[in-house]
Amino acid sequence: MTLRSLALSAVLVAFPMLGQALTLECSMDRSKAGGGYITDVYILQHDAATGRAIVSDGLILHFNDEQPMLATVSEDTATKLVLTWKVRMTNRTGQSANMQFRAAFFRGDQTLVVRAAPGGDYSNRFERRGRCTPV
Repeated sequence: MTLRSLALSAVLVAFPMLGQALTLECSMDRSKAGGGYITDVYILQHDAATGRAIVSDGLILHFNDEQPMLATVSEDTATKLVLTWKVRMTNRTGQSANMQFRAAFFRGDQTLVVRAAPGGDYSNRFERRGRCTPV
C-alpha cells in the first residue's frame, strides 16, 4: 500500500461522518523547500456544514499514531480554504518541537500552498506548492 493510499484510507476510516465533505488529494511539486517537514502528499477534508476539517500526510501519520488529525478552519470563502494544525514531533535524541502548519487551497485553479514553521523563537520557515484533485 502506498503512502498516498494509506493517508486517504486513514482519513476515510477515522472520520466517516465527513463522508459528504469536500475531500482533496494533493500532490506537492518536487522541491527541497519544505525542509523535510512538508511531505509529498496531503489529504484534506472539510465539511462546510459542520465547519470540521481533518488533514493527513506521512508526517502526521508517523507522529500521531497512524491517525489523521483535526485541523482548524481559519478561512473558508468562495475562492480559498485555509486550514491550520500543529504536529508535536520528537527526534531520535528526544528533543521535541511543535511544528505549525498552514495549508491554503485555492478553489479556482486547485492549487495548494503549505507552510510550516517551528513553534518558539525559531526563524525557520518552509513552503511548498502543489495541486489538488477532489476525491
